[in-house]
Amino acid sequence: MYLKFRVSRESANDFIHLFVNRLAYGVQATKPLANGSVPYYLARDWLTKAPKLLDVDVVRMHLNGDTTVNLFAINPETQRSKWVCIDADFDGAMQSLIELQRELKQDGIEAALEQSRRGGHLWIFCETPLLAAECRIYIYNLALRLGIPVKCGGLKDGIEVFPRQDRLEEGEYGNAIRAPLGVHRKTNLRYWFQEAAPTPEAQIEYLHGLPKLREHMLKALINGLSFPEVYRPVAAVSYISVPAGQSEFRILDHVRTTRRDSRNWWARCPSCALVGRDRTGDNLSIQIKDARFYKCWAGCSKDEIRAALGRPIRLKQAA
Repeated sequence: MYLKFRVSRESANDFIHLFVNRLAYGVQATKPLANGSVPYYLARDWLTKAPKLLDVDVVRMHLNGDTTVNLFAINPETQRSKWVCIDADFDGAMQSLIELQRELKQDGIEAALEQSRRGGHLWIFCETPLLAAECRIYIYNLALRLGIPVKCGGLKDGIEVFPRQDRLEEGEYGNAIRAPLGVHRKTNLRYWFQEAAPTPEAQIEYLHGLPKLREHMLKALINGLSFPEVYRPVAAVSYISVPAGQSEFRILDHVRTTRRDSRNWWARCPSCALVGRDRTGDNLSIQIKDARFYKCWAGCSKDEIRAALGRPIRLKQAA
């Protein structure tokens, strides 16, 4: 069982100063789903359905071990972030992160290495919030220079860089990452930064003491660079509507979307709704680029979703 703490409001405020880019946040489920995953859900007010605001009390609960939250990487009002996090969870992940940490130091940047469930996270903290697009130009060019794999363009294993987007459009949240120093609900373990004692106060003090990346430094490092062409996403193929009279099933004809992010529409899962679940109305994700791909994050199968809509999947007739 993980150790619980009693973290002060002052320490929680120090954590907010380091990590919190916007006040919306997600909460990790307390128990695994049937498929073994322990997903995060956008924290919402039960009555208004509006996103809850992250405050010092929520952060204290996270640091104490009472709940686990994740953090969004970009403030949509400024398109900036207080940090860059490099996530690696493949074979040889820690070696790649240590290599990146060493190279960052050569560039005058001190990065903090945090353990994770399957590998590690390498964090860079900024003196003032920096443009997400410029941070990404630097990190992706650094990975290309070192030959470290990046998870994109069909490559299954490689680092992931947060922020994951250059900018957010209105209504988007972008990608979130587990907030450090809390408890991962799948393992019931805490994962610490390697250079400090395993208490929230010691960890936060260590992170505050690290030299921070300054904007003029970043601009000098990316001078003359652009986002590497090899990592640019393949143009999305739009979902083609089916002409009237054809019978292909379209999930978007049967559900009302409640929000969207950079990759998915989100909606109430019809199967969950039948048994009184999914009160927040966002268990079902539907790919924006191709709505034939959809998934219930509470574990309902496509057969169950289709049956709940009165459109069961037809079995193919034997030849």
